[in-house]
Amino acid sequence: MTPLPPQPRQMKVADAFREALRLDGIGRYAEAQKLCQNIIKVSPQQADAHHLMGVIAHHAGRNEDAIRHLRQTLKLKPDMPEAALNLFRVYRDKGKWRDALAALETVVTYWPNRTDVIVEIGVAHEQLGDDDQAIAHYRRALEIDPQAAIAHLNLGAVLTRSRHVKEAEEHLNAALILEPSMSKALINLAMLHDVAGRQDDVIATYDRLLAAQPDDAYGHFQRALALLCQGKLSEGWEEYLWRFRRPETRTLHNAFPYPFWRGEPLEGRRLLVWTEQGPGDEILLASMIPDAIDRGARLTLVCSPRLVPLFRRSFKDCSIVSTDHLQRLNKNEDRPDFQASFSHLGAVLRPSLDAFPARRSYLTAEPAQWRKLRTAYQAARPGTKLVGIAWHSANAGAERQKSVALGTWGPILRNPKATFVSLQYGDCSREIKAAQEAFDCELIHDRSIDPLKDVDGFAAQVAAMDHVVSVSNTTVHVAGALGIPTSAMRPAAYGRIWYWFLDRTDSPWYPAVRLFRQGRNEGWAPTIAAVADAVKRELGD
Repeated sequence: MTPLPPQPRQMKVADAFREALRLDGIGRYAEAQKLCQNIIKVSPQQADAHHLMGVIAHHAGRNEDAIRHLRQTLKLKPDMPEAALNLFRVYRDKGKWRDALAALETVVTYWPNRTDVIVEIGVAHEQLGDDDQAIAHYRRALEIDPQAAIAHLNLGAVLTRSRHVKEAEEHLNAALILEPSMSKALINLAMLHDVAGRQDDVIATYDRLLAAQPDDAYGHFQRALALLCQGKLSEGWEEYLWRFRRPETRTLHNAFPYPFWRGEPLEGRRLLVWTEQGPGDEILLASMIPDAIDRGARLTLVCSPRLVPLFRRSFKDCSIVSTDHLQRLNKNEDRPDFQASFSHLGAVLRPSLDAFPARRSYLTAEPAQWRKLRTAYQAARPGTKLVGIAWHSANAGAERQKSVALGTWGPILRNPKATFVSLQYGDCSREIKAAQEAFDCELIHDRSIDPLKDVDGFAAQVAAMDHVVSVSNTTVHVAGALGIPTSAMRPAAYGRIWYWFLDRTDSPWYPAVRLFRQGRNEGWAPTIAAVADAVKRELGD
């Protein structure tokens, strides 16, 4: 029998390529990568192999390798929109939205009528803060396909944020007609009811979602925030524990083998309390630590590393452990009888608005440092009062809604009885210089204090103030916990945090804080004017 001729090299390459695809599909990324590397050795200009290498690297979590191979793919084969789409996905996962948008603009030149691509362009514009362009692309997607539920959903969400409530509601309901079980549409509809001031409809919408999907952890969590915001604390705290069931939650809820505290007697027992939030929430919820101590607990508090010095000074009866030194928990301490996150503490210690103690402050700044700072700041304009200000929030979900541009603060900053001190974290030199020139005010920017790295030093700086004016960010929490008189500006609805509750002008968490709520359909100008008047009265106008 005549032997078969050897297979041509390209057939071997094709077989290897198919096998690499199969291995990638079942998660055997290292083997798939090795096959692709062999293909590239044999055929270095093989665009498809570089493309598959990029896809495999992305699946394996090696995003830089993925970018390198996908860019090489497009260099070898510029008219390959599949590679540009995969490059977008890598940039999206890295949060590099400008690069993601550039990749999508390559894709759409080849696939101009793909609604999923146009929707993704809208998402990228949203992430870059351009809601007008986002709206335009969602509308374009719906022109191509009026049945695109995701376009209705996203358009409804961005219109809600920009307070076009009637049209937003139409699109969210359209999404639900097309996909009745779309949980994101129901959650956004509940948020719309909140923006519109329909508080009963907020809870009813979450109830509708959970009736259909009783184990939807995100739905439960959002319902918890709505209940807490409405002051229904006992029910809200119980729902709030669902946050630990969300896949993206990264806390210590599975770290310790001790039973969770549900209100059992604490006299002579050790309670391990651990943080679960960002620094502002961590400071706010730490207001319950004195209550637990008053119940006789021997308390160990696990907190963020940058809060350790401030908490050690403030809670002298606690053992303070940093989250990056958990191995120290079992050294020189007896075994805890119970554990509790701050949420668990709330369920027991703050079951209602009547349960808040009349405690003006609970944190203690370093006395010598705040006195030194106060003396230095007062030297700038003797005889004036020190007013600390912060105008920006870096909240990932509501930065634009919570922040108030410093260039609009004229009515506050044109106060001859005040020397203003920037308490704003991050690089804000240009904004400060522009405000000084525009409003002819003294605005001290102390570069020796970095709130992002040195919370203890920041607390001393805040303690040096006579008054604080801030948007809803960590500055308010530090000032309120120190008992410094504070005027806090918060958005009307979208971006409002639950712990400020609904229409209160005071805060049960911080008796020293007065809340100024933005009007429901207004900009910030009326709020700024009201704060300016309050500061004048506070300083003795």
